[in-house]
Amino acid sequence: MSEPLPPFSGDTPTCPKCRYRGASTQYRELGHCIHGERDVVIGCQKNERLHRECERCGYAWDEALAEPTGGSR
Repeated sequence: MSEPLPPFSGDTPTCPKCRYRGASTQYRELGHCIHGERDVVIGCQKNERLHRECERCGYAWDEALAEPTGGSR
């Protein structure tokens, strides 16, 4: 069984590698593998997730989807 993803870190995440505050975010579907700029697989998970990539060093990591906010009125 795979370990759970870290929780969604908000709109301005901090890179776990270089500590830069700022990363791009892309939604990844169930089973979608990630390929880096050199077309190398850097991660493949079976759950849907948010893929983050540092704007400074290019380090990439995945996070869980954001928790829904209270209902709409």
